[in-house]
Amino acid sequence: MKPIRSILLTAFLIIVVFFSVIYTACQKDKCNNVVCLNLGVCDGGNCFCLTGYEGLRCEKLSRDKLVATFNGGDLCDVNDTNHYHQYPLKFLAVPAAPLELTLKNFLNNADDSAICTMRSTDSFYFQGTNNGTTFDGVGTFRRDTLRMSYRVQIDTSFYTCNYLGGSLW
Repeated sequence: MKPIRSILLTAFLIIVVFFSVIYTACQKDKCNNVVCLNLGVCDGGNCFCLTGYEGLRCEKLSRDKLVATFNGGDLCDVNDTNHYHQYPLKFLAVPAAPLELTLKNFLNNADDSAICTMRSTDSFYFQGTNNGTTFDGVGTFRRDTLRMSYRVQIDTSFYTCNYLGGSLW
């Protein structure tokens, strides 16, 4: 009887060790139950979002936090003198383009607008033209503060500006 018991005990221990090794050797897929939206990709249980999207599951449009009116002003270097102008800027979502916004009242001119394109979750670039004025630049939005640096061309003259403003929700 002892040899049968020993054989059974040995077989049982071998089976336990075999399944323990198999169970611990299998890596569990941390992305198994993670659904990333808007073409986000799961890696290690976390979603990595395409430009223009953010959130735990890439469910938020980055531009939505910019859809607001900002009160601030720009400091421009025109003909080697600094000029400060205070005025509001308004950002509107472009419904058919999730990475784009329309910037209204640029340069404190109701007729001047620019198209802004998101570069990351908190930055964008923009460009526009109106009545012989061309402008382009970049902007960032952090903690309700808008910062933009841009270049303006009027006919053959160029100048640079920096805008700083806070959101008015």
